[in-house]
Amino acid sequence: MAKALQIISFILWLIRCFFSIWIHLGFRLIYGNQKFRLPAITNQILLLPATVIAKRIRQRQITAYEVVRLYIERTRAIQPYLNVYIDERFSEALAEAKEIDRILDAVSKGQRSLPHEWTEEHAPFLGVPFAIKESMEFQGFHNSTGIVARKDFISTRTATPVAHMLKAGAILLCNTNVSEGCMWFESRNALYGTTNNPYDLTRIVGGSSGGAGCIVSAVGVPIAIGADIGGSIRLPSFMNGIFGHKTTPDIVPNDGQYPPHKDFHQKYLLSTGPMCRYACDLQPMLKILAGSKNIEKLLHIDVPVDLSKLRYFYIDEIDAYFVNKVERDQQLAHRRVVEHFENKYKVHVTRLRLNRLRYAVSLWSAMMVDGQMSTRDFSLTLCNRTSYLNGYHELLRKFLFRSTHTLPAIGLAILEAVPNKYNEHFHKLAHKFYDEIQILLGNNGVLFFPTFPQSAPVHGWPVLMNTFDYIYCGIINALGLPSTQCPLGLDSKQLPLGIQCVAARGHDNLTLAVAQEIEQAMGGWVPPSVISLV
Repeated sequence: MAKALQIISFILWLIRCFFSIWIHLGFRLIYGNQKFRLPAITNQILLLPATVIAKRIRQRQITAYEVVRLYIERTRAIQPYLNVYIDERFSEALAEAKEIDRILDAVSKGQRSLPHEWTEEHAPFLGVPFAIKESMEFQGFHNSTGIVARKDFISTRTATPVAHMLKAGAILLCNTNVSEGCMWFESRNALYGTTNNPYDLTRIVGGSSGGAGCIVSAVGVPIAIGADIGGSIRLPSFMNGIFGHKTTPDIVPNDGQYPPHKDFHQKYLLSTGPMCRYACDLQPMLKILAGSKNIEKLLHIDVPVDLSKLRYFYIDEIDAYFVNKVERDQQLAHRRVVEHFENKYKVHVTRLRLNRLRYAVSLWSAMMVDGQMSTRDFSLTLCNRTSYLNGYHELLRKFLFRSTHTLPAIGLAILEAVPNKYNEHFHKLAHKFYDEIQILLGNNGVLFFPTFPQSAPVHGWPVLMNTFDYIYCGIINALGLPSTQCPLGLDSKQLPLGIQCVAARGHDNLTLAVAQEIEQAMGGWVPPSVISLV
């Protein structure tokens, strides 16, 4: 089997090499240079971390109304370029901000006491705007997940993580675009179209939380909620140059999302988590999303981390079948991270070669079906769980321009139904690999790992050239580990670079602490727009 995989992988590599130059040339002829078209950022408030905004609102240095108004104006300004949000509640958000200001003004004048639920402990994001992905329920918003069969579905309830943010004082502005069925890393679907990258409109934003990553990076909101089953927080965060944290599974509730997920997904693969421009917002947001009971599972979340006492590892290539190699710009950026920690903390960062990573795609795929030979769950999802999609029939319709499904969704519907007798073997191997990596990382280990092998590809490119490259993130899901994607500046094409920080299950505090150090050393998020403060 290994030899057959090597031959297939080599053939795909040859095909990619042949088409690469011509596809790049074609896209440049079609799109031209559309990199720097976003409106300028014109107010300093838009450049503040969410936690700083909340503190200034409390201190009455700025008003919640001003903050929300500025972000609404910014979101409206970028929408024609990026196609990022679906439903909005701008009027309601302004009204909620006015009410916050009315009560805080009365408190500052001594006319009343601060409501208990609005104390800094209970409402650390008071007055701060945020966004969610369209696959998350919020009462009155669409919840189609980009699936035509669900185009008229309106939520009648609110997902628990969203409710937690609202209770913490945050103000929801909008929901954002996703990939069809949340199972691809380009945010495109037949209902809402394609979302563009703020650094280059010809590039993808990642998926499935692509709209969320895009709107945060483009300064439409300071923070957003994403969900990640195979890289859906980290890939968009990488491609949009922001921070994104895939939590230890079973910490943040995953209810109120479509498609619904199985128990084994919840236990190992699926994580809901924060997406932010600044690393300082990750930990406060994680605590709110998890809720007071669940956050207790992360025993050390509030304990300061001594970075000099940690053990560090890095992997520069996973050498998996069907997966592209990490490009040079990414490698150089990763090397700068390694050298920073070695020089500053006088530690040795150990380079790893883990042979099991060669089968990363098979390990993730086997975990997704819990070791079964095949499944048709995604086919059911694409039909709003009322019938099964015939993938081969739909592929024919696609070639006749009569299908309402994207090619990646059709491809997955076909692939998932193909029996794979090796799934049980790889499922057991994934659990064994999990035990090994837990022992390796222990209570004080951090692994630096590529997020994606290249900067954001052009639209449509992943279908042909990056089909399995999601696995740089997906393998972390298969192992049930926490991971924080960190921006590392821009590459030679002025597109974001990034790296993952991975720790053992339950040690999210380590990756969050390392993320703050990387931000200080490497500069963090780089604005995709010109800054022209008035």
